[in-house]
Amino acid sequence: MPGPGGGLAADDPALTEQASYLLRPSSHMGEGLPSPTGAPMPSSSPRWAWSFVQPHRAALLLSFGLSLVGVAVGLAQPWLTKRIVDDGLMAGDANLLVTLAIGMVGVGLLSNLLSGVNRWVYVRASALVLFAMRESLYGHLQSLPPRFYATWSAGDVLSRLDGDLAEVQRFAVDAPLSAVNAIFTLIGAVALMALLDPALTLVAFVLLPAQILFLRGVRPWVERSTRAVREGAAGVSGFFVQRLSAIKLIQSVGAEAQESRRLAGLNQDFLTSLLRQQMMSFAVGGVPGLMSSASTAAVFLWGGLRVIEGGLSLGALIAFTAYLGRATGPAQTLLGLVTAAQRTRVSLDRVTELLHERPAVLPPAQPIEPPSGGGALSVEGVVFAHEAGSPVLRGLSLDVPAGAKIGVLGPSGAGKSTLVDLLHRHYDPQAGRILLNGIDLRAMAPAALRARVAVLGQDAPLLPGSIADNLRFGLQRVDEAVLREAVAAAQLSDWLARLPRGLDTPVGAWASSLSGGQRQRIALARCLLRQPDVLVLDEPVSALDAESAVRLSAEIDRLFAGRTRIVISHRAEALADCAAVHRLENGVLRVDSSDRVGEAA
Repeated sequence: MPGPGGGLAADDPALTEQASYLLRPSSHMGEGLPSPTGAPMPSSSPRWAWSFVQPHRAALLLSFGLSLVGVAVGLAQPWLTKRIVDDGLMAGDANLLVTLAIGMVGVGLLSNLLSGVNRWVYVRASALVLFAMRESLYGHLQSLPPRFYATWSAGDVLSRLDGDLAEVQRFAVDAPLSAVNAIFTLIGAVALMALLDPALTLVAFVLLPAQILFLRGVRPWVERSTRAVREGAAGVSGFFVQRLSAIKLIQSVGAEAQESRRLAGLNQDFLTSLLRQQMMSFAVGGVPGLMSSASTAAVFLWGGLRVIEGGLSLGALIAFTAYLGRATGPAQTLLGLVTAAQRTRVSLDRVTELLHERPAVLPPAQPIEPPSGGGALSVEGVVFAHEAGSPVLRGLSLDVPAGAKIGVLGPSGAGKSTLVDLLHRHYDPQAGRILLNGIDLRAMAPAALRARVAVLGQDAPLLPGSIADNLRFGLQRVDEAVLREAVAAAQLSDWLARLPRGLDTPVGAWASSLSGGQRQRIALARCLLRQPDVLVLDEPVSALDAESAVRLSAEIDRLFAGRTRIVISHRAEALADCAAVHRLENGVLRVDSSDRVGEAA
């Protein structure tokens, strides 16, 4: 299904509201879309797509030039055919016949050479345009807040990032070159046809206006059928993304047959949309093709009668029909671009819906680097709501001295995860502020803040790759000695020693082969490598048994002694040894002395 926001016209002026943070440091929105060069782009979607083509103008112009030369060489072949028939065969000139035959071979070799070079130049430039588009859109997706990924289907996003973006790239690169190449070929072929026989040329194109009117009439149906196919493909992709990540749950509850039926239903819906689109494509191509066939038949009929009557030479008719064949292709290309534009408009709308999603935070124009060390946090009257009128946090305040360990207790849904997101600046408060070492988080670059504040959550996500890759993730460079020191501190050494490949052991696509404790220790070692000033522990032991939870908590206190620690949990026993425990209720924090269980470690 489409993500939130609905369809947007490809030239919608609302696109000016796109996040300018991807263009240059700015404190406001609305100056343009992310571009490959970093400069503000015009607001229209087609211009956004074209901006990725512009850096490759030289290569595409070279491809265009090679195409024009190829057109000229190709147009020479039918004329040589006419000379071979009329001046060689019919005139009985053997020497001229040999010369023209050799010329035909030379023209064919030159045409193939030009085609090969042109293909290499074009494919390289076209691929670079696609990669630039994809990297820019992925960069934008990386800036979006967690709420975006909680509301959008992963399969839908993947469908837009892959299929729809590729459709936009193909049209942005192919359409101008195809149009210009087709126009020049068509002009050249028609000019030579008119030179051979003007009246026969009119017969050849008498049905062209009818083809144009037909294609204009079917445009709305093409757009609707294309959108249905895109959304159907996104639904199937989303199904696989969600189900493959939950395959153990499906097996454990015996839902295999149910999920197979659900997939069959999605496939049937997709097939219905696909067949409808294919029939529409067949009509869009078949009806103009039938008209072209009728025109060609009329040319052969009238031209053949004139040859019989002696008003037209056989060589001229052969050359004319050859040029007609060369003109028909470009004419169909130009007509096909009309329907291709409709398909691309659908894809561009779907990509634009992603681009309209705004990041929740923007980097400051002049970021401030907080003083090193410390880790004092101050939350002052913070108000935050995901939806207007439903605040999650209502004037929340909290002071955490540097090096202290405090706990935040509250039931599920109380706003604990929202507080973590604010501390990591995935969102900014709508009122109030949060300070780190006396500096407002909004004045810090997000990357610099997140290097100072680390989060160890209950999920401990790992990415495909080796254990070492996951430990180094997000860090520019980590010495082997430092890496092994962190591994030893997180008590992973004995476990890794039993693995044949040690740190180079792959974790798998969803790390399903690792236990919860192993994933938590890998995440702990990753936090150690970052050396944060503040460590936020968001339900870090909820998936562990009591003994493992106590042991891991003690290790964290030992390894991060002297650093600020904020333990967030819905269980009071998980907040052992906190200097103070604050209960989160109705969006505010209250010190609860009954939950004070010790002094800071």
